[in-house]
Amino acid sequence: MGKLIKLEKLKSGFLKDVVVVIGFFDGVHIGHKKIIRLCVEKAKKIKGTSVVFTFDKPPLNILKRGMHKKLITSYAGKIKLIKELGVDFIVAAKFDSTFSKIEPEQFCREILIDKLNIKDLFIGEDFKFGNSASGDTNFLRNFFRSRDVNVNIIPILRIEGIPVTSTTIRKFYNKGRVEKIITFLGRLPSITGIVLHGDGRGKALGFPTANIDVFEEFVTPNDGVYLGYVNILDKKFKNVQLPSVMNIGSNPTFKGKRKWIESHIINFNEEIYGCNIKVSFLKKLRDEISFQNKEELVNQIKKDKVFAKNYDFNNIVT
Repeated sequence: MGKLIKLEKLKSGFLKDVVVVIGFFDGVHIGHKKIIRLCVEKAKKIKGTSVVFTFDKPPLNILKRGMHKKLITSYAGKIKLIKELGVDFIVAAKFDSTFSKIEPEQFCREILIDKLNIKDLFIGEDFKFGNSASGDTNFLRNFFRSRDVNVNIIPILRIEGIPVTSTTIRKFYNKGRVEKIITFLGRLPSITGIVLHGDGRGKALGFPTANIDVFEEFVTPNDGVYLGYVNILDKKFKNVQLPSVMNIGSNPTFKGKRKWIESHIINFNEEIYGCNIKVSFLKKLRDEISFQNKEELVNQIKKDKVFAKNYDFNNIVT
């Protein structure tokens, strides 16, 4: 299930009776899951093939030169999450300057009809595509009206009146509103990275940390101290969830300049430098504070650790 095919390697006519949903799907949040599941259900109903059509990078990073849009999920992470929704195929297009200049009619003819052989199309109500984003839902309705293709336009999902979009979720990240992120994503927000050597300050203070640096690529909750999990993605550790206290920031007490995600894993003393870990956020405990001295910092870390030890992790679904 969920075989990944690059668009340039997809042969015309390979797929039959295709029901396709199109989008970048950063975060694969509950709104994305809803529209993808509708696509899968319709394909099963007509005994067709469900296809998610997506891109390898954020279109805005190509359309607006010099812009670097940080991701909620990595490309590999996005593909994994989509596969879990039961789609038959994922077709990924390389989004570059050439692809961005495809006119809407050319996209519909050469990709949706000739390459994908579509019968049904699912898109969000705010969907735009083609050169200068000149294609929209009205264009698609008109183009496919006489071509025996159903165009299903799905309203944006809302929670308490708030639209469930990747943009909304990024705003929650910027404010450290982890509970809202969990609700809108439908899972704990997480970031994967390789454990690097830091300043060794945590260990010297009696609270060793696993440090990852991912700020250039992924959106992270705002600076502060968080409660969550660390999964060590190594066969030796069997991918178990380890309760942790995480600090995001640059250690203002010691006038640090480089931002890290520093995870103090509760009751854990193994050497994991160079290991790939997944850091998942559960709750924000406090903002990052500049303390007067290291003694004040140590006392606060002890309080954070006591809170973590007394927290009921068993009721959390991840």
